[in-house]
Amino acid sequence: MIAREVHDAVKHTTQMLPRHRACRRQNGFTLLEIIITIVIAAIMGVLFAQFVYTGVIHSADPLHQVQNMSTATHIMEYMTANYKGLAATQSNFLATFKDYVDNGNKSVGRPPGYPYYGPYEIVQNDYVVFDLERKEQPAGPLERNLLKVTIRYGNQTATALFTR
Repeated sequence: MIAREVHDAVKHTTQMLPRHRACRRQNGFTLLEIIITIVIAAIMGVLFAQFVYTGVIHSADPLHQVQNMSTATHIMEYMTANYKGLAATQSNFLATFKDYVDNGNKSVGRPPGYPYYGPYEIVQNDYVVFDLERKEQPAGPLERNLLKVTIRYGNQTATALFTR
């Protein structure tokens, strides 16, 4: 009987002792787990923000390209209409038209009577000829029958050939 009482007393004492951490039930997260979770979430948030930011910034690029091409085409159409008018009224219309193209992008300082086509950059406004292999060559002084005009508006270019 005494052995039984000793056994119960020892059992009761060991139940009151704190158990080892691995043996007791865990309530909640440890500080290390919370820190790792926050770091991973921050890294993923930065990557996501960069992806969304790049997509938003560059989403308007195709629209700008279409607008620039539309403006360059509109300027070239205005030039073509002016060219047709000169061809119907003047004998040396190609040289006059070349001067118009050279000065048609100046809103100020344009010679009197010269048309204003719009704000464009001249890439090429020169006479050309094509050889037998269809390669473009600069025209000589007697070969000024074909004028190549290339203009740029924004990042878009438009090219047209005008003949005598």
